Amino acid sequence: MLKLRYLYIGVIVFALMASCNSSKKLLEQGAYYQSVMAAVDKLQKSPNNKKSQRALLKAYPLAVQDFLNEIKKAKSNAVHMPWTNIADSYQSLNNMYEAIKASPKARQIIRNPQEYYKQYAEVKGKAAAEQYTAGDRALKKGTREDAKEAYFYFLNANDFQSGYKDVDRKLQEAKEVATLRVVVEAVPVPSRYFKVSADFFYDQVDKHLRNIMGRNQFVAFYSEKDARRLKLTKPDQVLKLQFEDFAVGQSKAFQKEETVTRDSVNVGEVKMEDGSKKPVLGTVSAKLIVRRLEILSGGILSMTINDGYNNTRIFRDEMPGEFLWVAEWATYKGDERALTDEQLAMSKRVEMTPPVPQDLFVEFTKPIYSQLTEKLNRYYQNI
Repeated sequence: MLKLRYLYIGVIVFALMASCNSSKKLLEQGAYYQSVMAAVDKLQKSPNNKKSQRALLKAYPLAVQDFLNEIKKAKSNAVHMPWTNIADSYQSLNNMYEAIKASPKARQIIRNPQEYYKQYAEVKGKAAAEQYTAGDRALKKGTREDAKEAYFYFLNANDFQSGYKDVDRKLQEAKEVATLRVVVEAVPVPSRYFKVSADFFYDQVDKHLRNIMGRNQFVAFYSEKDARRLKLTKPDQVLKLQFEDFAVGQSKAFQKEETVTRDSVNVGEVKMEDGSKKPVLGTVSAKLIVRRLEILSGGILSMTINDGYNNTRIFRDEMPGEFLWVAEWATYKGDERALTDEQLAMSKRVEMTPPVPQDLFVEFTKPIYSQLTEKLNRYYQNI
């Protein structure tokens, strides 16, 4: 929908993107407007750039002619939304005029750029009316998708002529119909499980849902508390999040004993007949006891989306998560020279205190959070 041109804004954005390309290449592709804007942008930074100078000199008259031809075609009603096309074309002509006037070097090359402010002023009201009528027609269809389309039509109308008719009210009405209202049920963790809380996890989810609303203005999430306060008894959807199963702090202890040895270790010295001393090399050993404690925590979060009107299931998925906490330390008896550096370092560790259940809960929910946000993005990003 809505390749709603918003051309006079869209082409500016496109031109800024195009400035990263060669104005000469754009000229060769027939993108005359983009070539003009890219050349002017380049000349602002590098006035002596010959390629940009030549591209601007060739592209500007061609771009002007293109837009004038578009206006002529629109006036003959040969295009959809003729007044919008005419207004957009005049605005693009004015964009080039402003860009050239703002660049000393571009003004030397194009000495008499043409402005069309009077013409734009004469047609923008008709373009606003055209957009408003299209929006009103779409809104009357009564569907959410049509309301979204209507919203952008009204937005365009307001941009062409601020405050056109009752466009503010129409924008609000279209937004109301177009918005998908979702109540989020974040089910608390049963208290019998170690008195852990899912509040931190749900707070992070809430922040992410707000980010989604920032990217998609046509979806709104409400907590159960907010829904009651706003008397939202019939939302479009109910998003239920619940930890179906989890275990925190399942521990296993391991112990391994081994005798380690190392050859060619200096174990003494012997005096030679000439009075010199010679080291004696031998084998040293130690009994190493390695202790390992593993604490496994994990669980499954379900995500269910139900229709808010008839409670039928729309979507359901389950996301598992797991976290393994490990502590390893050692003791030994014998000659420490038999130990590797790693074994020696392990022998200097003391037994660690395991994390509290709440910390373990937070850790195993991290991979769940990653899965959940990906699914929420995929479902609600452009709904």
